[in-house]
Amino acid sequence: MQEISVAELLRTTPHRFVQHQVDPAVAARAWVAGTAAVVENHPRWTGPAPGPQLVCLGPPDDLAGLMAQVAAARPVPWRFTVEAAAYDALPAAWAHDAATHWDWMLLREAPAEPTPDVVDVGGREDLVHLIDAGNPGSFARPGSPGVEVWLGVVEDGRLVAAGAVTRQHDGTGQLRGITVLPGHERRGLGRRVSTALTRRALAGRSGTASLGVYSDNAPAVHVYRQLGYRTAHTFRSGQPQRGPTPRRSTTAVAPSR
Repeated sequence: MQEISVAELLRTTPHRFVQHQVDPAVAARAWVAGTAAVVENHPRWTGPAPGPQLVCLGPPDDLAGLMAQVAAARPVPWRFTVEAAAYDALPAAWAHDAATHWDWMLLREAPAEPTPDVVDVGGREDLVHLIDAGNPGSFARPGSPGVEVWLGVVEDGRLVAAGAVTRQHDGTGQLRGITVLPGHERRGLGRRVSTALTRRALAGRSGTASLGVYSDNAPAVHVYRQLGYRTAHTFRSGQPQRGPTPRRSTTAVAPSR
């Protein structure tokens, strides 16, 4: 195991999750072994995290030993995210009751589908109501750090769908908190909002859009694949010794995390 700076990891890593998601101004430490990497990150989804998250990347053979060494040298993290293929090699010290299973997806080409009815809804008072009703565990809410824009669909003065783009350190736009008002599902609203958000996300200097979606949310995964997204990493995430990890969004009503 070798500890390196997060800046060096960003310069040398083959892992696209690090390249697009690990902000050197926020991530604290990094360790590598072979082609595996463990990064101590401090996510700020809807506000400051209560503790560090360890993001564990790479093939199981390299990652198993690296995680064991990090676990022996560091306190138990608040949260872990690990390549799904290496989940069974998690250190015993990170014991937990449940772990979510999700895909991190990327896209670099803008979808052509027009979305004239999707507009900026960031200033609307009913945005909070929409999220509370349709996606209460969203990783993005009005005022969340890094949110660049909220786009949505308004019908007869009522907000029926919305989602956010957060801008990452390298310019990548990440889709978050896509929500459809209960009772308005299966009308293509989530797809239209996702399409407009994707075009906005791609406007950053990296020319890349990303999102996270639960692996068993087949309708949402289908929509994203139709838009051109492809899975770059499949992860398991959990909170050691803190009971079950709540799922933030699990249905086609709220297809992104």
